[in-house]
Amino acid sequence: FEYADTFLTELGSQSAETLYRFFDRDGQTLALRPDLTVPAARIVGSKLYDQPLPQRYFYAGPVFRFEEPRAGRQREFWQAGVELMGAGSPDADAEVLALAALALRRVGLSEFRFSLGHLGYFHGLLAHLDLDDVAARALQGALDRKSEDDVRALADAWGLEGPPREAVLGLLTLFGPQGDGVLTRARRLVLNEAMAAAVDWLAQVETQLAHYGIKSQFDIDLADVRAMHYYTGVTFKAYTPGIGFSVVNGGRYDRLVAEFGSDMPAVGCAFYLDRLLLAQTRQQGPPPDPIPDLLIFPCGCGDHVRLAQEARAAGLVAAIALGPEDPDRYPLRVRCRCDQTILLETPDDSRTLSVSAWPAFLQSLR
Repeated sequence: FEYADTFLTELGSQSAETLYRFFDRDGQTLALRPDLTVPAARIVGSKLYDQPLPQRYFYAGPVFRFEEPRAGRQREFWQAGVELMGAGSPDADAEVLALAALALRRVGLSEFRFSLGHLGYFHGLLAHLDLDDVAARALQGALDRKSEDDVRALADAWGLEGPPREAVLGLLTLFGPQGDGVLTRARRLVLNEAMAAAVDWLAQVETQLAHYGIKSQFDIDLADVRAMHYYTGVTFKAYTPGIGFSVVNGGRYDRLVAEFGSDMPAVGCAFYLDRLLLAQTRQQGPPPDPIPDLLIFPCGCGDHVRLAQEARAAGLVAAIALGPEDPDRYPLRVRCRCDQTILLETPDDSRTLSVSAWPAFLQSLR
């Protein structure tokens, strides 16, 4: 848990309605953490600011949000994440994106795509239009719903004409695979330096993703403006078939660390472990029952316990037969004879081994 105020600052991650809050004995309002990036930023900004930059961190732990529970979204769930702090370049963004893609492959997901955007484009548009908060939220809601009719109705209500109208109506067209001309179309609609800078930044990230060999797995979506309040630049999400929620969320948050002390740029991402397990099961099916490397039968002298411990210390999965077993399920069966010899059995053969040769035999199995 954290002090509730940590998450309720202007750049905090959650609204008060999503927090589980309670009081300590001193009357301080505490909250179960709904996010792990904000606590990481607090620690770095207040305690680790004098360490060499950039700083790279990873973590895992449970988080809590008061949301309507349904498949892929629970009130308590596990996140694992990485943060790259003190690096404010497109190269840093690409490093985190590449790590996220590699992590998804490492957990066995073969089908996934990233959606990549930049909040600077949307914020630049809002600044040019000089919209109040109510109007800005209305436009954000229409974009979240991907509703062309609602976006057009807002443009009509605001009396937009010429390039500003084209920029607003064109937001929902700024989606597609990298190399599909999305950034070229976005550049034609820019109204100020902030919007142009966002396009330039994404172009540099795109170049770096090509160097990592993962450019083809990314789509550009400049109309995706749903993000934590603290994000300031690049944002991204990863999706996989059959899951209605993103399995990875991330982005750049250059002003968050300064809320707690030292000012430094930062970028990171969080993996939703519960959703990843669900995606893994749907892509690969349920995992097979694990079969130990060897089955060790109990013996009268008790040496079977030592044999099992030594096998496990050697990095093998060893089980002691405790009841009705199907020996044929195991690639290797071990019987201690209590005379300094061991009988090794496989489905096709058997042989005797001296107890003194057991450690070397275990190494040969690794």
